[in-house]
Amino acid sequence: MADPLVIDVEALTRQRGLQSTGTVVAPIEPIPVPGGDIAAHGPIRLQYRLTHTGEGRIWLEADLAARARLTCDRCLDSFEANLHTRYEEEFLPRPAGAGAGEEPEDAGDTRVAYYDNHQVDLREGIRQNLILAVPAKQLCRLGCRGLCPRCGKNLNEGPCDCRDEDLDPRLAALDQWLREHGKGEEGDHGGSEA
Repeated sequence: MADPLVIDVEALTRQRGLQSTGTVVAPIEPIPVPGGDIAAHGPIRLQYRLTHTGEGRIWLEADLAARARLTCDRCLDSFEANLHTRYEEEFLPRPAGAGAGEEPEDAGDTRVAYYDNHQVDLREGIRQNLILAVPAKQLCRLGCRGLCPRCGKNLNEGPCDCRDEDLDPRLAALDQWLREHGKGEEGDHGGSEA
């Protein structure tokens, strides 16, 4: 069975200016990143337009959407998030002297890749752009309260039993300020929204 993320462009390369559009819905493998994997929860959806710009060059305009399972940076629970990005990519026919693993240099913000045998492979561009679509700060929800720094309890599930007297004495002035300004509750590390 042919991979839906590898597109045959032979007919497209016959004349400059020809275009091809389409939508691909396909599963992808988990993407390894530092701190875990980006695991798509269901298939990705890619809407694309390919344009032959001359001399075998193919210009891709893509709109990519996926639902992914991520890990919250505050409470460490996993959650699902919608990822969406638009990107462009240029494909060049592989020159005779270029090796199989060799790729051309990217042009500014646009990724440039070779293709062989009239087959444009969209997988690497999808992988790179899904990584870029993941928020720098992954939160299960905007008001996530995280973990208690003393006992490690998930404060989204309720307050912990840590007491203020357990507080580092160097933070006493900050604790006093928080109480005066209504940002904390005595004896409850889980009482603040900060």
